[in-house]
Amino acid sequence: MSLLTRAAVRMVRASLMVDRAARRFDELRALLVLAFASDQFLDDYGRDTYNRTSKYNATSESFREELFPWEREVVARFFPAPPASILIGGAGGGREPFALAAMGYRVTAFDPADDLAASMQRRAHRDFPDQVEVTAGGYEDLPMLPRIGGAGRLDLSIRPRFAAAILGWSSFSHLRNDPDRTKALSAVAALTDGPILLSFYAEKGQAAPHSGSTLLSWLRRRSRRRGQALFAPAVGFVRVFADGEVQALAHSAGLVTRHFDRESGWPHAVVMHPSRAAAPAAGAAVTLHEA
Repeated sequence: MSLLTRAAVRMVRASLMVDRAARRFDELRALLVLAFASDQFLDDYGRDTYNRTSKYNATSESFREELFPWEREVVARFFPAPPASILIGGAGGGREPFALAAMGYRVTAFDPADDLAASMQRRAHRDFPDQVEVTAGGYEDLPMLPRIGGAGRLDLSIRPRFAAAILGWSSFSHLRNDPDRTKALSAVAALTDGPILLSFYAEKGQAAPHSGSTLLSWLRRRSRRRGQALFAPAVGFVRVFADGEVQALAHSAGLVTRHFDRESGWPHAVVMHPSRAAAPAAGAAVTLHEA
């Protein structure tokens, strides 16, 4: 090995300390946010983060358009056939609503990130004016969803019940605490007759015990005040669920779990009213195209 090559190798290896420092900084930042951030901060951070992410904006060239394979499988297996009506919360810029509208479904969708909801509305007016209805707001606003632009509210409680519902991709994990998740499930279930699809972040195994200073140990304990959770700059706060926790939350909302899957692409569950759970799966009569 030449002197020049040896020097280059040592420089690159020395630079690895930058990676280690970055990882430690990322962990410390997450711990501090989880330990001390207010609910308002987490809400505002999440909305701002998703408003700034182009792949969720329906007017962006990088907008993600298709259903994921596990979503298509759930629709085919559990959802009634189009033109059934579907309620979708945490819909972002409209990935799920537009994909379902293309199958022939009628969709009412909402999202708390105002820029994304506005982009979803513009796209809906252009491509699906008679199939996709867009409002703003979060699960806590149900059944009175704010109309985009501040023109009053849409009262879903006076409408016929939806045939099925979706809690948009991992939006269940973005809710801050378990009472909020129970309320969200109860609110959606009050408006829905059939299956409700929710997806979530799942624990990947038993967390190893942490060593370190007393201060770090205290910080880690405090960071779990909202349950086992993560904070990442790209997605904000997410609650991470162990086996059985999602089913327990569904039960606390008066629902039963019809389907639970941690393996097929993304952890998800199908929950519904007990009176509906004994019925055979609807099996949507639609053609599902691969992305």
